[in-house]
Amino acid sequence: MKNTNPLSLLFGLALIVIGGLSLLGNTLLRLEAWRLWPSIVIIAGLTLTAPGFLGLARRGFGAFFIPGVPLLVTGGILMFASLFGNWNVWAVAWPLVVLGVALGFGMAALFMRVPGLAFPAIIIGLNGLVLAFCNTTGLWAAWAILWPIEPLAVGLSLFVFGFFERSRGAITAGVILSAIAGVGFFMTSFFSMFNFSLLRFAAPAMLVLTGLIVIAASFFRREQPVQAEPTPEAQ
Repeated sequence: MKNTNPLSLLFGLALIVIGGLSLLGNTLLRLEAWRLWPSIVIIAGLTLTAPGFLGLARRGFGAFFIPGVPLLVTGGILMFASLFGNWNVWAVAWPLVVLGVALGFGMAALFMRVPGLAFPAIIIGLNGLVLAFCNTTGLWAAWAILWPIEPLAVGLSLFVFGFFERSRGAITAGVILSAIAGVGFFMTSFFSMFNFSLLRFAAPAMLVLTGLIVIAASFFRREQPVQAEPTPEAQ
């Protein structure tokens, strides 16, 4: 008997769930069933995400997290908007999709055991957090102060990559970029003192975070004890 293809099994289950929800909606909710249409997007996201957990056994399956997680986030926002009739939620919630993309790359890096995927995960994630901050507060001028987030994101990515790959060069490059970001945050902290909005706290907070990253990186850059070479056996 041939082994069952897990992807075919998941696809079949997704079709069953979609059909079952449609029947349930048409039976119990009658004309209101159309409000559940985002469940199709959610189920599609689940169908793509579920194989990713098989990445522990088959590394390639971890790549399914990259499209699956943001699709799940999009489906969740659509479901909320459809059920409550509040489509303006997109004006507030759209940065969550960006963070979903970052989370997808992060989970793919974890389950596929590919440290290189930490680069898009961290870079997109930090930018997504700044976008969420700006979108929530309306302080889009924050980019003029928080621009050092870009070298910090790259530096942190290099540090994570170097830590898992045991590459001193990558860790050193990450520390250098983080230090450059720290200088940038120091400069912007001075200008933020003249701002009476939340920006006067944002730049100093990022300066503290950068300092913590540099200090943490210094512990991993310490010299490893050199193992003594085995002495040749006596002839």
